[in-house]
Amino acid sequence: MSRRSPRDPTPPTSLSRALRAIRLARGRSVAEAASAIGVSPRTYYRFETEGVKATPDRLAAFARALDCDPVALALCSQGFDSSLVLACADNKAMILAAEALIDLQKELSSAFAMLTGADLMGALDEARRRLRSDAMARSRARSREDQAGEDAGPLSPRQLECLRWTQAGKSAADIGVILGISARTVEFHLIEACGRLGVRTRIQAISAAIELGFLSPGPS
Repeated sequence: MSRRSPRDPTPPTSLSRALRAIRLARGRSVAEAASAIGVSPRTYYRFETEGVKATPDRLAAFARALDCDPVALALCSQGFDSSLVLACADNKAMILAAEALIDLQKELSSAFAMLTGADLMGALDEARRRLRSDAMARSRARSREDQAGEDAGPLSPRQLECLRWTQAGKSAADIGVILGISARTVEFHLIEACGRLGVRTRIQAISAAIELGFLSPGPS
């Protein structure tokens, strides 16, 4: 078995993937993110890629600066999937859940300890069913909106998103992280956008989208 060279990149962890995904989703460069949490770009780069000094205080600073869920970030640092952080970035689901448990403990005081695992699982199952139903309803509504957008113009909302991020200089892999889809799916949307606009390259597609008024002349 060969040893890893000191120059070989450290394999990304769930936390490093989450940190990078949030930074890209917020449109921040490494230098901007470093400044926001008060460290040098070099230190920030190691923090994002290797988890160096990923202390609770630094994770909290990152969550405040880039407006994401600190509890989801803490869970990710303990091995939870990185997609949890991106999913909770805007709705702050994990911090809301933690605050709800804290409020419940305060209300019940010592009686909180009398709840059994079955009590908690029953309540969580009921909440999960309701949330799943709400999420599916919202997903169906979003699909209908996307379909309406496809019928209304040459580009679907997803194709336009992929073109907009391409215009901003993002790679297919970066766009996939930002939008929560695979790089291959991003490539598919870009190819479809080129076909709908009657062009061969992405640069031509961006130019055509600008001429049609779907994109602004400068990076958004």
